[in-house]
Amino acid sequence: MMQMQFGSVAGMVLPGGDALPTAGEKEFVQFLRANRVRVTPNRLTVFRAMQKSAKPLTVSDLASRVEESGLNTATLYRIMETLTDLKVVHPVLQDHQNVAYELREPYARHHDHLVWRECGKTVDLDDCRLEETLKSIS
Repeated sequence: MMQMQFGSVAGMVLPGGDALPTAGEKEFVQFLRANRVRVTPNRLTVFRAMQKSAKPLTVSDLASRVEESGLNTATLYRIMETLTDLKVVHPVLQDHQNVAYELREPYARHHDHLVWRECGKTVDLDDCRLEETLKSIS
């Protein structure tokens, strides 16, 4: 019988003795618990991959980043649906057809998106004055 090595992450025991969590991971774990959602190694793996990315990730992107964990595509879609429902991530339409996901505040900095109508290219807008301007003219 194989024995597993365990490590503690934000009060949770995980296989593999993972490194200590970041502040964002601690907040994420607390948020899941507060919303009565199970804290699982799979959800933490996806959250970590999302945190490390500088751009929105499609499920296919995520699959390649977490390949070693053995997560299959169906599991990734279920996790992304749960995280979207909880407003931890939000979908970003890319190229008029592909849905990618990125972390929302407080897990990532706030920014807006500009989407070109003709090609569907999406870029980040870091200038928060856009929201103020839109509110003032509406």
